[in-house]
Formats: sequence, C-alpha cells, structure tokens
Amino acid sequence: MINIQLDDSRRLTGKSLLWDHPGAIIDGFVQGIDKATVVARWQDFAHQLLRAVAWPDEQTCARIFENGISVAISAPVDALYSACELNEAAWEFARADLTSQTAEETWPGCIERLRSAIAAEAHPELLDLLALAKQQGVVGLADDDAFSLGAGPSAQVWPIAALPAPADIHWADYQNIPVAMVTGTNGKSTSVRILSAMVEASGRRCGVTSTDFIRIGSDIIDRGDFSGPGGARIVLRHPKTEVAILEVARGGILRRGLPIDPVDVCLVTNVAEDHLGQYGINTVEALAQTKLVVSKALSGGTLVLNADDPLLVTYAEPLSVRQCWFALSEHNEVIARHRAANGPVCFMRAGMLVYFDGQAEHDMVAVDAIPMTLQGAAVHNISNALGAIGVAQCLGLDRADIASALEQFASNVNDNPGRGNQFEVKGARVILDFAHNLHGIEAMANTLAKLPAQRKYLMLSMAGDRSDREILAATSAAMVMQPDLLIAADLPVYYRGRKPGEVTDLIAQAARASGMADSAIEYAADPVAGTKRIVSQLQASELALLFALSDRDDIVELLNLG
Repeated sequence: MINIQLDDSRRLTGKSLLWDHPGAIIDGFVQGIDKATVVARWQDFAHQLLRAVAWPDEQTCARIFENGISVAISAPVDALYSACELNEAAWEFARADLTSQTAEETWPGCIERLRSAIAAEAHPELLDLLALAKQQGVVGLADDDAFSLGAGPSAQVWPIAALPAPADIHWADYQNIPVAMVTGTNGKSTSVRILSAMVEASGRRCGVTSTDFIRIGSDIIDRGDFSGPGGARIVLRHPKTEVAILEVARGGILRRGLPIDPVDVCLVTNVAEDHLGQYGINTVEALAQTKLVVSKALSGGTLVLNADDPLLVTYAEPLSVRQCWFALSEHNEVIARHRAANGPVCFMRAGMLVYFDGQAEHDMVAVDAIPMTLQGAAVHNISNALGAIGVAQCLGLDRADIASALEQFASNVNDNPGRGNQFEVKGARVILDFAHNLHGIEAMANTLAKLPAQRKYLMLSMAGDRSDREILAATSAAMVMQPDLLIAADLPVYYRGRKPGEVTDLIAQAARASGMADSAIEYAADPVAGTKRIVSQLQASELALLFALSDRDDIVELLNLG
C-alpha cells in the first residue's frame, strides 16, 4: 500500500543542509513506492506551479533519506509563507496522482490562490534593500516585523512597514562586528560561555545566544532557547553588542537554515548520536553533515574542528574552507598533517594547552590552572577549552586575555549554569549537570570515575521521549563512575507519553545489568526528591553526581542550603 505523508512544512531563511537558497521545505514519509518516483512527480508539479505564479527561475531540490524525502523550492525571501503553500500544493498534487486519488483543490483554484497569496505577501522594497546591503558588505537582517542594517553599536532597525528609501541610507554609518557561530552535539553552551568570557576579558562587550538565554555583557536580557535565527537577530541588533558569539543548534539549522552569513569563525565541538529521527536526520553521519552546514557561512573565515572526532575528520577535512583543528594530543594524525601544511592547530602537551598559528607555537595556559577541567579529570572540558582557544585566536583576541578567561572561568551556576556545577555540602563534593544524552553522560561519568571519594552517589533521570535503547545505554555509561548508591528519579514534566516509573524501571534494569545490587538502587518521584535523599546521607569526603533535566533552580537552592 502506498503511503505518502507530509510530516513538516516550513520556511528556509538561510543556507541549509540541502542548499544555499531561501525557500520552503517539506519533510515527508514515503512507503510502498520508490522515493525517487515521488520526488520526480513532486518536482513536475512544483515546476508547473512555479511557472504559473511567475517564478520560472526558482529551483527545486530534494534529499532522500531512510524512510522518506525532503523536498524544497527556492523563492524570494519576501514571499516564503506563500512558497510554503506552493510547496505543499505540489506535494498534494503529487500524492494524489501517485495514489490515484483526487487532490484537495482544483488546479485553477490552486493557482489563483497562490497568486493572490504572493501578491499580498510580496515586498519588493525589502528585496531591494537586502540586495543593496549585500553589495555594500553590510549585514542586513529581516523578519516579519523589522528590517535592520549594521550590527551592534551601528545597528539601525525599521518597522517592516516603514522601510527607508535607498537614497536616504548613508552606508558608511553601518558597520559589521566580529561574529562566531558554535555548534556540536555537546559542549556548545560551555564553549559559547568561555568565548564570551574571553571577549569580555579583552575589554569588549559580548552578545551571546544559547539554548538557555540571551546575554549582552553581564546582563541576561531574556531566557529560553535562542539558538535559532531569532536570537541571532536580537543580539546583532543590540546597540551594546561589540562581538557576537552565537550558539547554533541542529534544530535551528534544520528548521530555518543559518542565522547569518557571512561570519568570521565557526566552531564544531563534536558529533554524537542525539535527536535522531527528526527532520529526516536518522543517522549520526547525517547529523555530522548537518552540523557542518555552518561552514557555508564562512567567506574567508575559519572553521575550528575537533580532530579527536572521527566523523568530523571524515566530513570536514575535504571542505574547501580555512581550517583550525584541535585535539588532546599533538600526535593526533590530523593535527600532525595540518601542522605540516602550516595550518593552525591547538593541542595539549604535558599538561599545557598549546596553539600553533602556522608559524610558531604559543603556550597558552596549563590545564591545572583551568578550574572547569578539575585538574585534568574533566577531559571534555579540556577539549572545550582547546576549541575556544582556536576560535579566540581566529577572532584576534590577545593570548593573555584568553588565558586569563580560562583561569577565571568556574564550574558554577554563574559562569556555566547546568554544566558541571560544583557545590560543597557537609564537606562532600556535589556536581550538578544537565547532560541528557549518552555522549554527555559518558563524559561526566568518566570525569567522576577519576575523582577519589569515600563513597559515591548518582542521581539519574531521563526524558520519556528517549528510546529504551538510549535510556539503557546512557545508564550503562553512567555506571562507569562506580556509584555506591543510585537514585533513579522520575521526570513528571518529561514523561512524554511514558507511564510514571517506566523510565526509572529501565534505569534500574541497566544498573543491575552493570552489576549494581538491588539494595543499592533507590527511586525518587522527581529530581528534587532524589537530591534531598542524597543530601540527607552525604558525609565529608564523599562525592555525588546529579543529572537533573528539571527543577534545577530548586536543586541549586537545596545544595546551597546544604
């Protein structure tokens, strides 16, 4: 039986995985028929519709994945909602044709509707201004409500309904600012915050977007997930932003494309299995290609990459952009190869982080002087520091400021909330972390396995939308720290279709399979209850690791009270 099902339809406002054009994209599931046949039929209808609405020069593109297809059309950036309607119409006509059904609307009626929608949405003055900004080399940003020129102190914003006349624009008044984008499966937020500290140490005010907040200098101006284009626009338009460090998450890249182009430097921290099965990204290889879309924003800038990540090496090394690689050892093959070609690299040697600029080596900072590395035990944070050094050097920051920022950056709720935050409770060390995937949990567990303690406690919770396999694997990874007591905490706010106790039962199952006795496994109704239980038992010289996806503010308050 043929099944052609539209899963998601959306605008593409920036360069994306499929191509470099604005337009509209559909992800759909296909069963019972060759996917290439569906693409070809959709393409036929899409081109007919594009010609019918006087967009004959616009293009089509498709990506076939394991259980479906992604299909896209290019379109003028002032008519992307209409482009979505056109793409959906082409999909519907193709679906109806291939399944021998009647389409939801007639062909003449569809064309009339699309022409009316495009006429109502079109804004040729906006297109002219964006083209002029590109010619002038000035950043121009547009959304549904506003248009802006310049960035930071020079930025000027107009309502979309009251655009300036081109003749009235004094282009010399508008300047760009240094911009870096940071992506990766884990370490994004930590890297962004380290880089912000480095910029601030240089005497400039840094604007930051992340999955947690928007911050300008030391002021958090909004909280939430701002890792997409909307957050980038807010930071770039803010008059106090002098340097922008933008966290760019997988979801934002796939939903809308890149937030800005061009930028000065991009960092990819790593790639690991996470959030697969969304937007047609079903494999970690496809995820790596998605992360590397950031390289499309570089025009003479540098791509900073983790040479310890085999997937990044495979997919990034062939890219024709300037590259700076970092690794935990100077003997890494990619580091050696890139250095031999006089390329910039960053690595660790005998406890020292070293940067090679293509001509000379520079000792940057000792690992033991960086608090977040826990005297070298937190290897993932050594890697984060190396990547940040690479980005900072590409931004031209002073080496003394880079080192100073790393030496002062603390693993606490102020500098790096939710990431390896340390507390002292009753003479014991407690570490609170937001890690929610296998890669992040494994990194923290490996860190705590190296730390001595009289007794170790672990609280673990997982969201219900994780598969059984993911929950079991993450728990097994957490067992590396060899806890004496495990608290399996339920997550009522993240059941996501699971029954109460279903996830904690899986956690307990994996713990038992790793050798834990039933007597060493306890249950808690939520992370706060789990934290209370551990705190009540803590004694001096003991160690606790708390993985908390919810109730973090309440947990922090508990830990501060001791």
